[in-house]
Parts: sequence; C-alpha cells; structure tokens
Amino acid sequence: MRLFTLFLLFIFPIISKAQTAEIIGVIYQKGKKPLANANIYIDGSYDGANSDSLGRFNFKTTLTGEQLIKVSAIGYQSKQQLIQIKDTIYLEMILQTDQRSIEEVVVRAGQFKVGQQANAVLSPLDIVTTAGSMGNIIAALDKLPGAQIAGENGRLMVRGGDPSETQTYINGLRVAQPYTASTNGVPVRGRFSPFLFKGTSFSTGGYSAEFGNALSSILNLSTDLNLAEPKSEISISSVGLGLSNTRRWKNSSLSMNGTYTNLAPYVKLVNQQIDWIKPYQQANAEGIFRNKGDKHFFNLYSAVSFEKFSFKDYAIEYDEKVKTAIEEKNIYLNSNYLRYLENNWKWEMGGSFGYANKRLNYYNFQIPTQEYSSHLKTLWRKKHNNQLQYSFGAEHFYQKVDEQFKDTTQQFVYGFKRQLLSTFAEMQYTAFSRLYITAGARYNNQFRAQQSLEPRASIGYEINSNHQVSLSYGIFHQQIREEIAKYNANLDWQKAQHYIFNYSYSRKNQMLRLELFQKDYSQLLQYDSATPNYRSNFQTNGYGTVRGVDLFWRDSKSIKNFQYWISYSYTDAKKLERNYQYAVQPDYVAKHYFSIVTKYWYAPIRSQLSLTNTYISGRPFNNPNESGFMQFKTSGRNDLSFSWSYLLTQQKIIFFSVTNILGNEPIYGYQYRSTPDQHGKFAGEAIRPNAKRFVFLGFFWTISKNRKDNQLDNL
Repeated sequence: MRLFTLFLLFIFPIISKAQTAEIIGVIYQKGKKPLANANIYIDGSYDGANSDSLGRFNFKTTLTGEQLIKVSAIGYQSKQQLIQIKDTIYLEMILQTDQRSIEEVVVRAGQFKVGQQANAVLSPLDIVTTAGSMGNIIAALDKLPGAQIAGENGRLMVRGGDPSETQTYINGLRVAQPYTASTNGVPVRGRFSPFLFKGTSFSTGGYSAEFGNALSSILNLSTDLNLAEPKSEISISSVGLGLSNTRRWKNSSLSMNGTYTNLAPYVKLVNQQIDWIKPYQQANAEGIFRNKGDKHFFNLYSAVSFEKFSFKDYAIEYDEKVKTAIEEKNIYLNSNYLRYLENNWKWEMGGSFGYANKRLNYYNFQIPTQEYSSHLKTLWRKKHNNQLQYSFGAEHFYQKVDEQFKDTTQQFVYGFKRQLLSTFAEMQYTAFSRLYITAGARYNNQFRAQQSLEPRASIGYEINSNHQVSLSYGIFHQQIREEIAKYNANLDWQKAQHYIFNYSYSRKNQMLRLELFQKDYSQLLQYDSATPNYRSNFQTNGYGTVRGVDLFWRDSKSIKNFQYWISYSYTDAKKLERNYQYAVQPDYVAKHYFSIVTKYWYAPIRSQLSLTNTYISGRPFNNPNESGFMQFKTSGRNDLSFSWSYLLTQQKIIFFSVTNILGNEPIYGYQYRSTPDQHGKFAGEAIRPNAKRFVFLGFFWTISKNRKDNQLDNL
C-alpha cells in the first residue's frame, strides 16, 4: 500500500473548491424539431448531459474561460462550438442527419453494443474507468451478464463456453492472437486499447451470419471512421512508460503509439506468490493511418510487440520449483477499405495478417512455436428506405502452426495447416414500423474436407419507445482449437445451437435487459488423457446443454453525477467433453456471477471515483483421491476494487486504481499429480492468484493546440 500512501500525500494538497456555472440550451434537428438523447459535453471533461424529449439540456461545470462544447447523436453529424464560460450560458444547436448512418434500432437478443452507437450499454470511457478493469477490454466485459473471466488465466468465457469458443475481430477481420503471452497461471490481457475503437459489438450468442467459427461468442472491435486530431501524449506509471503522437493532413491522419512495460520495480513493492527471475517486460508499437474522402474511407492498423519473462514456481507434477521462461514476438496488420456507392450501397474490402513466434522453456524441455494467420474479406451492404436492408459477402481464412518439442533425449516436430472459405448473406426487414425480422445463412467449406450450412434468424418487436422483445436462433460450428489441431487437425467441427429470448427496457439514462437462453452442444472434443498430447486419442462425440438467465440494469438518472450498473448471470451447464467421465458442470464455469459498478463525478475536486464489487460462486473440481467425479466445489470469491481519476490541470491527469481492497485469497481450483504416491494417493495443491491485488498509479499529460484536450477518455 506504499503507492496508495504516496498518492494521498501528493493529491490532497492540490484539491480545492471552485465556483460553478450552468450551461442550458436546446438541441434541434432539421426543421427545428427537438432532438432527444443527444450527448452534450465539454471536451476534455466529465461535465455534460443528454437532451430530453423536448431537446432541452442543462448541466453545471467548474471550468471557466474558453471551452469547446461538443454535441453528438446517433444518426446525426456531430457538431462543436467554442464558448466563454462565466455564469449561465444559453445555447441552441441544430444537428444535420448523417445520410451514411445505417444503424440497427432494435435490440438483438444475445448482443451487447459498446461505444458511441445505437443501444450501446457501455462506452469506451466505461471500459477504462471501471474499477478493476485497468483499461483492459476483456476485464471490463467481465462486468456484463453472460461473460466470465477465468481468474487463473484472464481469458473471456461466455455462457458456459470455454475461452476457445470466443473469437475476436477488428473491423470484421479476425485476430488470431488477441491476448498477451502467458503460462502457468499468469493472467493475460487483451492486446488492444479500447480507445482505438469507436464501438464494440459483444455477442453472448445468436450472432450475425457475417461471423462464424465460434461456438459461443464474437467480440468485434470497430475503429472510428474519422481522422484523428493532432496531439502528443505522455504517460508515466507504476508499470511503465508511454508516448504517442498524431499528425493530420487535409484528408489523412497518422497516429503512432509506443509503450514499454516492466514489472520489475512493481514486484518489489507488491508481494508475489511466484519467484520472479525476470519480471514481465513488453515493448509495443502501434500505428494507425487513416484516409478519408467524400466517397471512401481507408484504415491501416499495425502493431508489433515483444514480450519476455521468467520465474520459478512450485510444480506439483515434479514436486519442486520449476523454472518457466517465455519470449514472444507478435505482428498484426489490419487494413480496411470502405466505399460509399450510389443508391445506398456500401462496399467493404479488407485483409488481416498475424504472426506469432513464441519460445517456451519449462523444466528440462523447450517448445518453440510459430503461427501464421490471414483473413481476406469482401462485403456488400444495401439499404432500401427504412424498411429493408441486406448484406452479403465472402471470406477466406488461412492458418499455419509449426511447433517443436525438445528435451535432452528427443525431439518432435508437428503442426498443421488449414484453410476455410465462407460465404454469407443476411436480410433485415421492418414491418408495421415495430416488427423487425432478420434472417441469414452462412456456408463454410474447408476445401472439401468438411462443409456446413448455418441458418441464423431473429425477430424483434418494439412494444413502444421504451420496451422491446426479441428472439434469436442460430446454428454455429467451430474448428478444433489450435492446441488440439497441432496433434490432429482432421477432427469434425464442433456444433452448437442457440435459443435466446430478450426483453429490453430503455429510457433516458436508464436501461434494463433480461435474457433467457439455451445452448445445445454436439460433436464436442474428447480425449483419453489427463491433458491433451500427441499420444492422446481424440474424438468428437461429446455433447452438452447450457441454460440460464442474464440480467443487466443501468441507471445514471436517479442520483445526480452518479451512475451504476448491476449484472447477474445464472448458468446451468452440463457437458460431456475433454476427459470427463459423464456430463457435468465444467470446472471453468461458475453457476452464479454478480457484479455492481458505481461511478461518481465530484466536481469540486474534479474527480471521478469508481467502486466495483464482483461475486463469483464456487467452481467444481475433481479430487482423484475420492470416489465419483467433480465431487467438490471451491468457495465463492469476492473482489472489491476502487479507482480515482483526478484532473490536476486541464491537460494533466493523475489516475489511481487498486483491486481486491479487502485482500481476499481466492482459490480457483485444485491440481493433482498424474500418478499416485506409494500409498496410492494423488498429491494436490490449490490454484491461487500470483498476488492478492494489483495497484496502479499513473500520470498522463496531453500536448496539443487545443489546450482543453486531455487523456481523460483514456482512463
């Protein structure tokens, strides 16, 4: 807690009261008709409000002098205006319709939207200011119903599916390596910053025919279709450094970002459960080039990262502390071209390429792995008035994995290469102004090895402007995950069928979602060994059913400057898979998952405070020393986290965050030796986190011509 003490000593001397001014006004659309639900805010601050049904808004601010007011609304072109703040100010602004905006207005069962888009449940700012998320997209999604994070590895799981059942995309193009390097219980993070993206579509099931090869979920990240503004940003934190610079020309912009992370100083301050030899280090460089014309938009994103770390930890299999060392290089390229055509046609074309080179040293053996992946895609969209829109396209996936196993006496070389060609089409029709019907299909062909046809459909009814109901159904297939395909790439695809009912209530600054779901699995992977290896006998004869309820409530209306959201998931899973003896609740699924997120903006000290509490019920585990299978459960665990964002000046920010304030010691499960001792007992140990909590302290400085700009949105 030394970081926390230093933070308090630094922050409190500079906190002071300030006078408040009120900004009131009206937002109109064409014909000077009132525009509801427009977002009005002062750039670089938390001060703002939404317009009501008559277009009216009002809010208070402690800022003074020249400030930039920004106004945005779904389906309309954004607008901004410089103002001088003294006392009360009255504004009237008219927003023009964005003719290029083709947004879904119905809530689709199983889909969450995150960002500045229709029906969004979270914004990018929510992702990074939520206590406990640490700016990690994956960790923030953990606060939505249906999603669970495996504490021992940090990977996203959705509605009873294991982490491999969720695929990540950027602008509709697959990311083969969405997580940072990890091993032996060291949790991973998502590789990408949430503020590279305008919006996030997170599907907990029943997703669009445009996507495939995922049994449970799709996470699609979309970049902004606007040029970036010129500025430089500097960050210094308890775990590393960051520097970014953006340049803009008439029709183009280029953003470059570099970060260096080194946990060596941090692990000396915070006790760890493992013996670090070389604490985690990462050097990362990213670049985004954008070009925008009257009829087109081109986006090129590139990222390069280098990671390495080594440590010693007790290994139950060897009954001693074993050294683990990892080095990984990762390259990712993503290019997307969008063309606006006549008669409301849009054409998109894109491609992505990924390369990962990983070297694992463990005990007395080495495992070097290289992975190559690519994705090519073309997509056409057409909108007829406001009743009918449809899309169709085709895509090609390529993946190659080469791996070796080396020890002092032997060496094995293995891997796989596979391709997949898919076509898809989808139509959405609006009938009687309130009934929305979506139907589509996806065809997959693994170049004659296997084929599949996947129908998808949803129907939604808008009861009134506040209430909606919808149903979704779909068939989904997935190739065997990479960890298994390197031993046997010819196994049948796994299959799932989704059934989802959704009720949604939405009004100004309040939202309620209730979903009932069932997911029927078939052709699940099975093997006859404790862990999969080249000697295992693999087959796809498994099956299972997952059913449950998800609840989400968000309110930023009831208490001024205060917002909160509550998520609850009940997941009843029974699956015959892996090396299970019969269908049981998998050891990675918790039956109950509850979280509450609170945020409060305190204007007198220009601070946002966030408190998050998450409760996860116990997970089953199998003790080979007892009769039966999956006979026991771990205790439930609770995590209370806190964060503080403080505006030191308009362009300088201090951010503090800490997880697990109460210092609980969760147990994720137990692991046992594969062979018994002389008494016939299997030795075992609890799987625990490497540290009780994570503490972060950072300073962020923005340099730009617009002196009101800052990194507040990045926190």
